Amino acid sequence: MNTSPLLEISGLKTHFFLDEGTVKAVEGADLMVQHGTTVGIVGESGCGKSVTAYSILQLVESPGKIVAGKILWQRPEATGGDLLDLAALKPNSREIHAIRGGEIAMIFQEPLTSLSPIHTIGDQIVEAIRLHRPVSQEEARRQAVQMLQRVGIPRPEERLDNYPFQLSGGMRQRAMIAMALSCHPSLLIADEPTTALDVTTQAQILELMSELQNDFGMSILLITHNLGVVAEMCDQVVVMYLGQVVEQADTVTLFNDPKHPYTQALMRSIPKIGQRRRGRLDPIKGMVPDPYNRPHGCCFHPRCDKFVPGLCDQQEPPLRKLKSGGMVRCVLYGE
Repeated sequence: MNTSPLLEISGLKTHFFLDEGTVKAVEGADLMVQHGTTVGIVGESGCGKSVTAYSILQLVESPGKIVAGKILWQRPEATGGDLLDLAALKPNSREIHAIRGGEIAMIFQEPLTSLSPIHTIGDQIVEAIRLHRPVSQEEARRQAVQMLQRVGIPRPEERLDNYPFQLSGGMRQRAMIAMALSCHPSLLIADEPTTALDVTTQAQILELMSELQNDFGMSILLITHNLGVVAEMCDQVVVMYLGQVVEQADTVTLFNDPKHPYTQALMRSIPKIGQRRRGRLDPIKGMVPDPYNRPHGCCFHPRCDKFVPGLCDQQEPPLRKLKSGGMVRCVLYGE
């Protein structure tokens, strides 16, 4: 068993340089994905989850730019097995094109806008296969049919010639998964893969992803707001707030004993089955701060119910390792 991380991000900073000022979308993110595991990234909207995923594949568009940090990627043995810093690659370089879609694939939030509306599903999957594998048009089409069948699309030979608008939301998401997995990547990044789908279809998509993970032996980086999905799917959980990782732990530990006040607040906001009292949920007070004006000290202190004046608003706590094996960014766990 390979014990070295498949993906290791350290000190990642991705900024957007606008006329109004600099938006620090990701400000010192650290996370790790091991071989064959599922890691969930959770947090409110605007916490830098998707930008972190885009940074891994060098998909951050101008005026955005990775300004610091490392994204260490362990390449498969078939491509040399060397360790590569993705953050050091140019967005249009040959190296990142070989990795993007071939070794690391991504499922985007909304398949209708991610898939080309003027090309058939088959054309797009075939193009992805032929871009990374030396196969003929006929062989690529045969593999595309097999992948559509594998993800549960009925009559795949016919669906191959359909356009995205001719498919339902669930079918489009399955087609997106088929295209992402057509080259058997080592890592699948799933950015809100069940958004805008009904509950039944959500369960089918998540079950499908688990089955394909077991079949292909890949790792999954799952970005979601749904903590129920995280509890079911993930081995490790990364909690992000305002571009920083504030807590990381295995799923059982995080749900049973969350350490950071932000994680605790997220857990309190979940409706629980079996509650006798019918009342309002316990929301997190306030809103995520404007990224133009990040608070001094701990970013969460304006909303924190454990705020320590003169400490939390002055010192930015480092990410500390706990005895349980998890990591937390909070002065309450200092020396």
